Parts: sequence; structure tokens; C-alpha cells
Amino acid sequence: MAAGVNRAALAARLTELRAAAGLSGNALAKRMSVVQSRVWKIEHGELLPGEDDIRAWVRAAGAGDEVAAELLAMLGEARTEQAFGTALRGRGGPAAFQDRVRAIEERSTRIGEFEVAVIPGILQTADYTRQLVSLPGGLRTWGATDAAIEAMIGARLHRQEILTASGKRFQFVVGEAALRTLVVTPEILAGQLDKLLSVIRLPSVDFRVIGFGQRMAAYPIGGFRVYDDDLIVVENIAGEREYTRKTEPDAVAAFLEAFGELRQTAAAGPEAEALIRQALDDLREIRG
Repeated sequence: MAAGVNRAALAARLTELRAAAGLSGNALAKRMSVVQSRVWKIEHGELLPGEDDIRAWVRAAGAGDEVAAELLAMLGEARTEQAFGTALRGRGGPAAFQDRVRAIEERSTRIGEFEVAVIPGILQTADYTRQLVSLPGGLRTWGATDAAIEAMIGARLHRQEILTASGKRFQFVVGEAALRTLVVTPEILAGQLDKLLSVIRLPSVDFRVIGFGQRMAAYPIGGFRVYDDDLIVVENIAGEREYTRKTEPDAVAAFLEAFGELRQTAAAGPEAEALIRQALDDLREIRG
């Protein structure tokens, strides 16, 4: 189900629940102890409700736990609305999207990421990001202007400051393909690998690589991010899908188990650094 449909379906179900209880929007708002405009915006798809909104709505309408569980599951689906097309049209554009990611990182202690064939976003150089998002399926596909892309790059580089924050743990696992796939020019990838060699020495960073000759320890899924044990974010061409422990605990548990297994089998420390250096040496040969 597409993101817009998810949000519309949730709004329609909430409206139906209110109507079935014989309540006006104003009456429901009073029972929820919120302003009437909040109810109106939720029902018209202008505002995505929070989990507390859902629970208060269900109580106000006199429905039970099963209905609450159904609606919370729909909310989890509706959060797919963090789509790149939506981000471009929203206030602040893709730069604001990066600021939202930074806010999640700031309140998380452990930030993890798995990528098969690209460098994790928070570790990317400006040049790597610029070329990557210009590929088909990237931000330019969704109509991003040069100015919007540069603003997004600036916001992403600002995110990188958190790599040196105290009390944070960053755990990255990438496939060796991420070190070698030419999603950018050889020159840009070489610069990216040089940056990696410095970043992986930061005390807060644990960077691991699954080499081509190593066995994949979990189902070879696409990239995803981990925030503590509470939130998983999966990115695809269209946008991002969030899984929270409150609404989809089984899905979060599956991702956490996979991430743990991937980390266990990936090369770390000097072995990971050796794989980066070998990829860099091979790039230099390509460049002549």
C-alpha cells in the first residue's frame, strides 16, 4: 500500500470511528482534551496523529483495545509517508528531512546502519552524496533543485558532528560492494574511502565490512538504520518506512537479530581497515 493511501486509510478509519460513536468533531476533541482543529486536521490528512492521539481517540469513542491495536498498526504503515517526494514539497525541503534524522540521532544512544552497496549517509563526503542523489531514483528524480540538494548536503554534514559526541555508539556494517561499487566516479569514491579511514578511528565508531568471501549471516536484505532497540528505518527509492517497538515489536526484533548477526560475522578493526585500503589501492590502479 502506498504511503499516501496509508495515511488516507487511517484518517478515514478514525473518521468512521468518531461517526459510529455519534460524536461531532468538537465533541470528540473535548473528550480527548485537544483543540477541535487537531481532530479536523487528522481527519483531513493534514496531520499524522501520534500514538497518544490514537489511544485518546479510541477511548473517547468508547472503542476497545482491539480497535486501538488495529489503528496503531495502521499508524505504523502511515509513517511510510516520510517519502522523498513529500520531503521535497514540505517546509524546508530535503534539508529539513535531514534535520529530522539528526533529531532522532540526538535522542538515541546507539545508532546502527547496514548497507549493501553504498556508504552510510552520515559518513558520506559532500561529493559522494552529490553524485549519489543525482542518479536515477535519487533526489533529482523527485524534482530536487541544485539549491535544495546543496542545502540537504549541508544539513547532512552538520549531522556528522554527532560522531564525536560523548555517550554515543555508532555501529556500521557494510558489504564490501559499498567500498567498490562505482555509484560515483572513481575519484569521488577514492576521496570517500580516504574519509572512511579517518572516521573509523573515532572512539564512538565501530565500522565493519562483510567481505566478498564471507558468508552473509542474515537474509540479504537492503539497507536499514537502527536507533537503540526502539526504532528501525528502512529506506527505498520512494522514501522511508519506520518500525517502532511499540507498534511492531516482532518486526523490530527481527531487524535487531539480523543486525546482530551481521555484526558478528563482519570484519572489524584492522581487518576492516585492510579491506578499505585494498579497495582504495585498486581504485588508484583504475585511475592510472
